[in-house]
Amino acid sequence: MLCMINETPLLSIGMPAYNSEKDICASLDAILDQSFDDFELIISDNASTDGTQAICETYAAKDSRIRYIRNKANVGASDNYNRVFTAARGKYFKWASSNDICAPTFFEKCVDVLENNSDAALAFPRTRLYANSTDNYFDYEESLNTSQERPIERMLYVMDNLRLNNIMNGIFRSDALKQSQLIIPFLASDNCLMAEVALYGSFLEVPEFLFYRQMDEESSTSMQGEDAVREHYNPNSKKPMRFQNWRGFIFYFVACHRSHLSINSKISLDLEIARRMVWKKEGLIRDFLFWKPHQTQTVTDWKAL
Repeated sequence: MLCMINETPLLSIGMPAYNSEKDICASLDAILDQSFDDFELIISDNASTDGTQAICETYAAKDSRIRYIRNKANVGASDNYNRVFTAARGKYFKWASSNDICAPTFFEKCVDVLENNSDAALAFPRTRLYANSTDNYFDYEESLNTSQERPIERMLYVMDNLRLNNIMNGIFRSDALKQSQLIIPFLASDNCLMAEVALYGSFLEVPEFLFYRQMDEESSTSMQGEDAVREHYNPNSKKPMRFQNWRGFIFYFVACHRSHLSINSKISLDLEIARRMVWKKEGLIRDFLFWKPHQTQTVTDWKAL
């Protein structure tokens, strides 16, 4: 039985969308065909100028689990991602890109992990990266073990080991995500967010390839140039994105001091964050000297990570 819109669903799916007419139908179909159906789907259309609105309205008219929201103006990707979460009602939450594909048992298996592990903040499957067609993929091998009992150890582990952030496409415990700063508009802020969430619980892997992530210039900022990245984060600004490395470390310090950690633990974490600033001093110094656009990458580059 489908979860009606006036009931509280167990799972909320948040889909930020912008000019997504090429891929969004496949993404929506994969979500609506899940073996687990106790969910709501919130689509936030970031003032698309293509056929995205018509597509979403058609789907919403056919399925009561879908809520379609359209922004009056493009608010930037970070704000749009945060909007779908703040509108969510479920015990669990998942961000769903409008160009990625979830295998039919994705939701069921991740929710089951969270239901049976009350200390977990996130459950995620393994990922296959693809370009243009899910038939053209390779398995992205990542090994993120956040079984550490101490929150500080989990956060530092994610800071040191998370590279391509596929795990953000898993399913979160909403209460853990609510304690975070969410996504702030600077480079790699999604990785910073994952490190912060690790303070509030472990990340558990479903050892199956259930997530297909599209990696092309349109869908991945790591493959875009400076102007496109700035437009992605802040469409109303023409200023260069300065001090990106500093903003990441500021995020970590703020995460530390707004957390539930004891004073002594916060001091210990501050020292560890400062140690990593020393390790990455070249990037911090470069931020003061000049602005250099981030290096663009290809799918082939990610195979080496």
